[in-house]
Amino acid sequence: MELLKVGESPWGNVETTTEWDYRNGITDVLVRTNQGHLVAFEAKLTDWRRATHQAYKNTTFTRSAYVVMPPSAAQRASTHPEIFQRYRIGLCSIDNNGVKIVIEAPDLEDEPLIPWMHRKAHLFFDEAAECGLTIANGHRNGNMQTA
Repeated sequence: MELLKVGESPWGNVETTTEWDYRNGITDVLVRTNQGHLVAFEAKLTDWRRATHQAYKNTTFTRSAYVVMPPSAAQRASTHPEIFQRYRIGLCSIDNNGVKIVIEAPDLEDEPLIPWMHRKAHLFFDEAAECGLTIANGHRNGNMQTA
């Protein structure tokens, strides 16, 4: 997440929160881009199949969703592009040099399946910005803290 905060990602500078609780689960990392798009990330060390299901759930309220893994695990997962295409999610690798997109997630331009959750996520980031927080960590109890 530190690499996302300093703009060293394909999405540039973003607002971030971790472990964002959205009732049906917890998103590992949720970001809002400068364009106002919500992007969700599910991080796993090895179990990419489980992460694809979790990332797919995030597409109900975000513009795009990604599985994030270390390079060797991402390489193994990338041999199954049909699964990522079926779920309409992407795959990223992450190491000390940054985040790299391995499989691009399609931009989900349709209205989110759960529009109120989409609005709730934007409200979370709006409230953080109003409080002067550029980066916020969401905790399961709903409190915001600076990173």
